[in-house]
Order: sequence, then C-alpha cells, then structure tokens
Amino acid sequence: MKDAVVIGGGPSGMAAAVRLAERGYDVAVIERKEELGGILDQCIHDGFGTKIFGKALSGPEFAGTFIGRIQRLGVEVRLGTYVRSVEAGGGIKEITTVSPGGVERIKTRSIVYAIGCRERHQFEIKIGGTRPAGVYTAGMVQRLVNLYGILPGRNVVIVGGGDVGMIVARHLYLEGVDSILVVFPEEFFSGLPRNAQQCILDFGIPYRPRTVVKEITGRERVEGVVLVQVDDRWRPIQGTEEFYPCDAVILSVGLVPYTKKLADIGAEIDPRTRGPVVNEFFETTVRGVFAAGNLVQIFDYVDDAVESAYLAAEGVEKFLNGEARLEKPVRMNPGENVRTLTPHGVEWKDEKPVIAFLRPGIEGRAWILIRNEDGEVLKKFFRPYVRPSTLERIEIPRDILRDAGEVFVDVRGL
Repeated sequence: MKDAVVIGGGPSGMAAAVRLAERGYDVAVIERKEELGGILDQCIHDGFGTKIFGKALSGPEFAGTFIGRIQRLGVEVRLGTYVRSVEAGGGIKEITTVSPGGVERIKTRSIVYAIGCRERHQFEIKIGGTRPAGVYTAGMVQRLVNLYGILPGRNVVIVGGGDVGMIVARHLYLEGVDSILVVFPEEFFSGLPRNAQQCILDFGIPYRPRTVVKEITGRERVEGVVLVQVDDRWRPIQGTEEFYPCDAVILSVGLVPYTKKLADIGAEIDPRTRGPVVNEFFETTVRGVFAAGNLVQIFDYVDDAVESAYLAAEGVEKFLNGEARLEKPVRMNPGENVRTLTPHGVEWKDEKPVIAFLRPGIEGRAWILIRNEDGEVLKKFFRPYVRPSTLERIEIPRDILRDAGEVFVDVRGL
C-alpha cells in the first residue's frame, strides 16, 4: 500500500514526488516513457529554474536536478508503464498498469495526476488542403532536432506566435535552415515579450501578423501553403490569398490539458482552463485525487508548474492526515477581464495565503481586485503591466475569505 502514487514523470510529477518523499511518505512514480523528465528532455534552451533555483538552466539540467533528488530519496519509479485504469471512488484507490513486466495493480491512499498537456493539431484549427508529409507540431520538431539531429525541412513556415513557436524558429535559424516565416492571426506575438525579442527580433526572422494558413498543398511532400490575411476578429479577408512555397509546416497553435483520464474517474473539468476543477491545494472534485502542472492549466513557466506540484503535495499530506476542511467552502470565480482562474475554490482550514493564478483579458496598467458577491472589494493588487500572454500570480490572505460564500477576481485597467 502506497501513501501516494504520482502518475506522470515530468517536472511537476517529479516535484510532487520529491516533496512527499522528503516528508517521509511512501511514494511511487509511474511514467509511460522510458525516462523521467517529460517535455524537458527535448528543451535544450535555457530559462528554466530562475524562480526555484535562482539560475537559468536548460530543460535537461532542470529535469536532472529533480531526477537526482528522486534517486537520493529512494522513490520507486516505474518507467515504460502505462496506466490502463484507475478506481478512485473509495478510500483506497487502485491503479491498474501495463508494462513489459505484465499487468499489475497498485493500491494507494492518494493519487497525483501530472500527465501534462497535448499539442493542438491542424484539424483543430481547420486548415484545409491535402495531407502530405512535412506537417509537424512544434514539440515534434523539438524532439526531432534536439534528440535525433533531424531537420524537418529547409524552407519552413511556422504557424503560431506563441512561446514554443518562437523558440523553435530561433533554433531552426541557428541550425541553418534556408528560410523561415512565422505567421499568426494576432496583431503581435502572443508569447512572452522576452521570447519575441530574443527569438525573433534579435535574429531578424521574418514574421507576418494578422495572417493564417488557409490551405496546405502538396502530393507526397508539402510544396507550399496558401496564406490569407485576417481582420481583428480573425476572419479571412477575401482577395488576400497568396501561395507561399515551403517544404515543412510547423504548428505551434496552443496546448490542451490532457484531462480524459481525470474525466473518466468523474473529476469535473473547467471549460475555461480545460483542466480539472481544483481547490487551493489542487485537489480535484474526486477526494484524494490531485492534479498538478500543465494538466491543471497551461503555465508560462515551468517554475510555476512546479509550484502547483508543491501545493498538490501539501494537499496530499493534509488529506492523508485527515486535516479539517471548511464547513462551507469558498467558491472563486473569474470576473471582469479574467480569462482563466485557478484554483476554483477554498476548502481547507489553513492559515497560509491562497496562491491563485489568473490570465488577464486586457493589456496595460491594472488593478487585480478580489470582491465578494455584494461587490465589496476585499483586496487589491496593483500591476504596472498585464497582458493575456502572461499568467499572473497573486497571494490572497485567507482572513478576507472566511465570511465570503464566494468571491470574484477582476482585472480593471487604469
């Protein structure tokens, strides 16, 4: 019988396992791949760990730090193991796994899901045309280039102005591809400003805002794309179609939390974040089942994803120790100019501030307001600049939540 089983061996899964093992709990990590690290194994650029470790590390370096801690703590790790099913309804949970060693059933008192997210593909953004070779997701390209030394093409079109697309553009430029064009429907890049500067502008990589790929052409291999300009509502402008020759199309069009496994066991899913509904310690609506990292919502920084794992580990400890919950939970709602908000409620008796992550819907100087259902402002946080591309983190004092049945989080521009 395990105290906790962590499903997923990426940064958040490893962080949750380390924190629990450090506190003396019997933990196991289940990972589908043959190595720990998750997506970090293929992210050879730096910038990871600035908040947690105080220095910029590459993805493998960041992962290696946690792998070393897992080994020193003696955490049980099951690699090459697929979770076939989970029975989470009772006090004791049972996980059925399949691996080269056969089918096994693991009993545990709690579960932490940290299985991350998936990339959106061309059919989700309605790109027309044929289905030739040469169409990739950005994550696939990172894996091909960084782990296997394979270039996706010589003349590349990258669809999407987010962080991953910009990082891939810079990497392909440094690898010596002949041409790169980045297209996206927004007025400017939707990723972090530092990536726009360091990955695109510093290298003079061509880009076209307010532009999308309407169609992919080619028989056996990609021969080109049909580009079309769009208006501020992303509607194609007739007469602006243009054929652009290329031999590879790379899609960096967003990430989606991989919540099917949680939905299968009855966890409620938030249509805004597309991740599970969680309380302040990242417990889902299924008691004793927690979630962490990009499974909950898409984080901008791996350090923030790891912080969510630390909170989940703290929640597991509270659950295992039977600590008291509030008689009347406090519901947290996204209000004015807030696209997404995590957590969705406060359920535990605790003195620590509630750490919340929100994505603003506006850009510029702003106040982040916490108000009750009567409209009374309970707390204000000033931000010199907010933007939808940057997730905001706030710490809400618990004492202002005690008498509130529900609160709303607003972002109001100045």
